[in-house]
Amino acid sequence: MAVTVRTHRTTFFPQLGKPKLYLVSMHYDKYISWEFSIRILMEVFHKSRETAEAITNDILTDGEGICGAYMFEIAESKAQIVEDQAKKEGLSLWFLIEEV
Repeated sequence: MAVTVRTHRTTFFPQLGKPKLYLVSMHYDKYISWEFSIRILMEVFHKSRETAEAITNDILTDGEGICGAYMFEIAESKAQIVEDQAKKEGLSLWFLIEEV
């Protein structure tokens, strides 16, 4: 007589919510040049030339420009990369990372 063994397979997929996003904003400093800001926005934040110019214009006129929204670790590392680059070039620059 054949024996049939049934196994109950359950697949567990935890319910994960969307990760929290954080805005990274660059703040105006009178020593930051237009060219430096454009270069950083294009190289680190992967913005197009036109978008980088618009953000830089916001920084110079409003005192702050939004660079993007990222998960916290990514936001923090991008801000750190830019701050390190600014220090290498003798500039003082700071970013604000805030939860959306």
